[in-house]
Amino acid sequence: MTTKDDNNPSGHDAGRAGLQDLLQVFHGVNEALFVHDSKGGILELNERAMRMFGVDRNRALDLDFGRDFFAPHAPMRKLSRLCSRIDAGGNLLFSSTARIPGEGRQFSVEVYMKKIAWRGREAVLTTLRDITRHKEYESRLRIRRKQLEAILDAVPIATFVIDHEHKVVIWNKACEAFTGVLRDKTLGRAVDSRIFYPGPGRQVLADLVLEGNVEKMCTLYGDKNLASCLYIPDAYEARDTLNIQGEARDIYFLAAPYQDVQGRVLGAIETIQDVSDRTRVERALKSSERRLREITSNIPGVVYQYYVQDRDTKMFTFISDGVRWMFGLDPYKVLEDQELFFQSMDEDIRATFLQALESGGESDELQEFIFSMPGGPDGEKVWIKNRALCRVREEDGAVVWNGVLTDITQEKRLEIMRSEVERIVRHDMKSPLIGIAGLGRHLLKEDLSEKQRNFVVTIYQSGIKLLRMLNNTMSLLRIEQGTYTLKEERVNLAEVFCSLHEELLPSAENKGVKLEYYLNGAAMTRSDSVETKGERILLESLFANLLHNALEASPTGESVQVVIKRSKDSCLVDIHNQGAVPANIRDRFFDRYVTHGKQYGTGLGTYSALLIARAHGGDITFTTSEEEGTHLFVTLPIPY
Repeated sequence: MTTKDDNNPSGHDAGRAGLQDLLQVFHGVNEALFVHDSKGGILELNERAMRMFGVDRNRALDLDFGRDFFAPHAPMRKLSRLCSRIDAGGNLLFSSTARIPGEGRQFSVEVYMKKIAWRGREAVLTTLRDITRHKEYESRLRIRRKQLEAILDAVPIATFVIDHEHKVVIWNKACEAFTGVLRDKTLGRAVDSRIFYPGPGRQVLADLVLEGNVEKMCTLYGDKNLASCLYIPDAYEARDTLNIQGEARDIYFLAAPYQDVQGRVLGAIETIQDVSDRTRVERALKSSERRLREITSNIPGVVYQYYVQDRDTKMFTFISDGVRWMFGLDPYKVLEDQELFFQSMDEDIRATFLQALESGGESDELQEFIFSMPGGPDGEKVWIKNRALCRVREEDGAVVWNGVLTDITQEKRLEIMRSEVERIVRHDMKSPLIGIAGLGRHLLKEDLSEKQRNFVVTIYQSGIKLLRMLNNTMSLLRIEQGTYTLKEERVNLAEVFCSLHEELLPSAENKGVKLEYYLNGAAMTRSDSVETKGERILLESLFANLLHNALEASPTGESVQVVIKRSKDSCLVDIHNQGAVPANIRDRFFDRYVTHGKQYGTGLGTYSALLIARAHGGDITFTTSEEEGTHLFVTLPIPY
């Protein structure tokens, strides 16, 4: 018996062509495809599957799909049971562990199974996607989240984080202690506002910041000192008096969105601080402006009155019980012998404190200074602020100080924490900046128009300048505060200037200015030895700032000369350019933020250079005139 199709060869040809098209699509899919029966017999596989498992088609057709292509304990070892679970028109999707036949090497895959008809029989189409890298990313993400949780758990400020669905993902230990609510009760759920506010549930500040709903923020927090945060973009802060764990507290809370590197908002973070003590101190200080002469017992810390008649007659006339818990001293014994108080301090702190007390004069301004001393747990430093008002008694001319000592150790810890966050930010910013500067330098080798070259030079200079600023920000801050300790080493200035020459050469060539270096009257080379002592990175910053300024100030076609002369105990570096310092800034040339005529000048180059020079025991001076140009003289010590 024949059919219509049997008598129609063109129909058979069309069928075969359709099958060939289907097989071509089958083999062109970028994921591994297997067609097999429920017992593991392989009927067909595509080219991607062959490459993934390193087998050819003939070998694969002789293998058992469940036994040979999957790890011993993988679900696919019970293939027939899995296949029986696939309903008509249904599918299975799960993760498993595949292996290379004969090798044993294993890797993670995502498995998608679906029943199909294959060449007139029931079969299963299984798609395998290698998710090894995805698993690695997930593992890294889990590790980083654990690290972040550990960091936030070490933060003494109550902090919680919500994701883009407003569900809590982090609730740190300080938040548990502050609210009395364990993290297990909050994770994966929206923040329960009843932890903070009585009555029906409502959105907390983090929810509103995440939505960017300023109107609702004003409705809920308008009477709670709501304000945008000055130093965090899109963040808001507020203060309120709340009943937390049955106790009324003055609370300061701040919420900010957090983003990925593409700028997409991923969630929000909120910190909650009990500022009850701070609020009480603020109120007490306002009152003390009117009644500062009275010694009060409600100010936290050590309240004291100190009397100075002359060099030999000086004593505490009052000291509060705060000295007991802050210094571990009996207040009555301190009144009898003031040395008990001062001997607990280091000699330099003791001298500073006594000098301040003995040199006072009538003033309406509160005098403040901060000092540290051992006394915390495990020998940790305790930071203390002295805040006092001085009066001169009319009857005998004696100087009387009414003051208070407060423990600001916690504030100092927060400063250190903030510095660490700044360090992390600087580190994360350096990589893209290095890339920007490197790309700029590479582009300068290309055939560019003058306008394009100017743009690229600006990009290169800005990248290098910002990199240097990031590297030195915290060091300069500590130098400025007088708390920086140099990590001294021998530094060869010849190597420093050779390195800076390569960095500044694109800018110099673009402007048509030559860079020349001389040592004791002869041209200097990298092999020369001109040693000084100090920190190389800081000295590079010093001379980079001065050379950069000299290049900017130099007329086109001239040269910037660096002349180094050594003497017995110092090294003199003369940086000369033909430009003159404008007359209106010569008296303030080394002051902070002083600049003139520079589109992107910050006015920090010479200021930071002078800070660094003096931190090294050196100095910077200059001469300038329209005829001779400008000479900057940097003096540095040489190692013995």
